[in-house]
Amino acid sequence: MDVSVILPLRAGAASPSGMMRSIFGQRHEPREVIVVDDGATDEGLALKAEFGSRLAMLRVERSGGVQAMRNAGIAKARGDWLAFVDGSECWGPDFLLRLATLHRAAPKLDLLFTDFRQGEPAAATGFAAAPPGWWDGSRRQDLPEGWVFERPVAALAFRWTPIRLSASVFARSLVERVGGFDSRMRGLRPEAWEFLLRCLYAGRLGALPEALVAVRRGDTATPHDQAGRLIQEVELLRFVLRHHREAVPFRAVIEEEIRHRRVAAADLAFAERNHALARRLLSEVASRDRSLRLRAKAACLALPDRLGLPLNGLLQRLSEWRQRRAAA
Repeated sequence: MDVSVILPLRAGAASPSGMMRSIFGQRHEPREVIVVDDGATDEGLALKAEFGSRLAMLRVERSGGVQAMRNAGIAKARGDWLAFVDGSECWGPDFLLRLATLHRAAPKLDLLFTDFRQGEPAAATGFAAAPPGWWDGSRRQDLPEGWVFERPVAALAFRWTPIRLSASVFARSLVERVGGFDSRMRGLRPEAWEFLLRCLYAGRLGALPEALVAVRRGDTATPHDQAGRLIQEVELLRFVLRHHREAVPFRAVIEEEIRHRRVAAADLAFAERNHALARRLLSEVASRDRSLRLRAKAACLALPDRLGLPLNGLLQRLSEWRQRRAAA
């Protein structure tokens, strides 16, 4: 397996030094490591000073965004396989070796990924976060070298996906077939999800259930952050409906996921007492999709804030009391 690693330097992102050390510590060495620098940070100079000629530095215009930076890295890469990373992860030393072993056992695969772990070593893994029944629906074959999926999992991935971009490697042929990264995703936080979906329509998947990638845990997200992410996921799924012809058979699944995320975002906005956002989100939720609990919140939101905010506090305390009773 001949792997080119591509890392875009982004302003405000975690320092990639730890990721770089883990790449150069691989038992199966990558062919090259391409750092795409748009000049937004001084990190490129620091990396060059630390790793020297082991890095291939690529300077691009600042206006293109991370998607354009990754595409520039793809154009420069010489490997038959591509890995896309950033500074918030570290690969275990056997990451590429184990994936190469799986590929030798199943050479038709063109998208390989592993489990990952966020935060402390004792933390739950990414695969463990799967909704009930997800893995059963994936119809995988278990080989000594890893898992091989016997059918595409795109329909399952609209709900949840186990694939983290930096815990994966992609055959160049697959990346070229799907057209690389879409610059229209610029500004959307789940931008890699759209690329992964296009790969899942066309790719043949293999996976390792071991957590061979460690993800640096950021600060705990606030309800506002979580609601904002759900709103962006709704926008991404709308984009998918408009632009992915492969998603046409899954329209009902996608529309259900859009409804689910709208309701969840409205719940989070209500919990944060952001009534303006909660009202806007609930206005997009059809009456038939509103539970009794959501109808109570909608009634609260219909009141002037001088009445609605105290009622919100009462409803929050009632919900907390019920949760404590359920846990007792």
